[in-house]
Amino acid sequence: MRIALALASVGMTALLAEFAVRAVMPAGRLLSPTAIEVFAERAAREATMIRADDELGHAPVLGGPWYDERGALRTSPRIDGEGPETQFVFLGDSVTRRGSLVNPLAAMWDGGKATFWNAGVESWNPVQEVAGWFRSQRAIAPQRVVLTLHNNDLTESTVACLRDGKLTLCNPGSFVPINPVAYRRSILYELFVHFRHVDRLRPEHYTFREREVERALQRLRDDVAQSGAELSIVLLPIFAKSNAWQEHERRARERELELLASLRIPFVDLQPVCDEITSAGLTVRIVETDPYHPDDACGAMLAFAAADLVLGPPPVRAVAESLVVAIGNKQRIAIDAFATHRGRDVALLPCGNDALPQRELDAKAIASAVRFRLDDEGRANATIAVPEGAQHGNLCWHRAVVLDASGAIVARSRPVPMRIAASVR
Repeated sequence: MRIALALASVGMTALLAEFAVRAVMPAGRLLSPTAIEVFAERAAREATMIRADDELGHAPVLGGPWYDERGALRTSPRIDGEGPETQFVFLGDSVTRRGSLVNPLAAMWDGGKATFWNAGVESWNPVQEVAGWFRSQRAIAPQRVVLTLHNNDLTESTVACLRDGKLTLCNPGSFVPINPVAYRRSILYELFVHFRHVDRLRPEHYTFREREVERALQRLRDDVAQSGAELSIVLLPIFAKSNAWQEHERRARERELELLASLRIPFVDLQPVCDEITSAGLTVRIVETDPYHPDDACGAMLAFAAADLVLGPPPVRAVAESLVVAIGNKQRIAIDAFATHRGRDVALLPCGNDALPQRELDAKAIASAVRFRLDDEGRANATIAVPEGAQHGNLCWHRAVVLDASGAIVARSRPVPMRIAASVR
């Protein structure tokens, strides 16, 4: 009888506490039950792609339908061609995994046979990426390693995975199991979960892994150099207008620039391209409320800006005065084919109107193209108009091609993007 009364008392106390807490803080104030249910559905759906990992928090499932045994996505682009194969390995988080830069970079490659091994993992930071490199991708023995550094990479992201069959909020060294039904029904349980779990993406934690990131990048730099390969870093932008940056985002960006300078790793800062896009009123995000992922057009333009560092210098250099062009205006492109091709004709040819440029060129377009003459240093300045019918937001591509006396292509530049805007400031 006493046990029953005690249990009843505990139950009544918990019920009163539940109502008291709900009166001052509605359920879902910390993280909505709907979001938790979405996490549960996603964790179940992606169980063959991502798993809980005792050291890293979460890691890819190797040898499954998504990743091969070396931790590279099975959808990694491969380019046919002659000669020895160039092996690229791309390390990064979800921007890398989704191919936002990898796929357009592969489409811009003209260096013969190559594989662009995409080792991106959703929500990883450089500490996890470098650990994954030593576990898996190092065995590929690539000639070039590219790490994509994001603004939130000095912290860590929580990922919901199935761990021992239970939905778990996973962070390195921290695993918090969660019952979606109890979370939906009880504010006390919700508070209990969030008492145990820390959201490291909050401003006060946004750079708390910076020292570990610095050590990881240094370790990767030294290992890649020892193998004779090349390491480069692509610094992703803050996907917002500069006047909309939050203080913790600005602080993280400044710290990353300082870190890269001190490590002396070759890198490219993609913020200027993002600023050019946003200043013209064009979108940069795949979803407006998602501050971390570019849309396809923005990703392709960022890839173009990173191409010289990642892919190496092109045989013909084409530099646009502006990547964003207003309707009714023209794009001015400076072409440098070097003295090797002095006196030859050069033409600008369309190569697609999608996020990825076309690799092959239309023979009819070559025959009808307006030609420019390269000077004694192999240079020329050319202009192309915005294509007829192009609308705000469209993305167009052109290549500069050097022609011999018969009109055959003897050298070509990388595709140059032209993003169309209603107006440009």
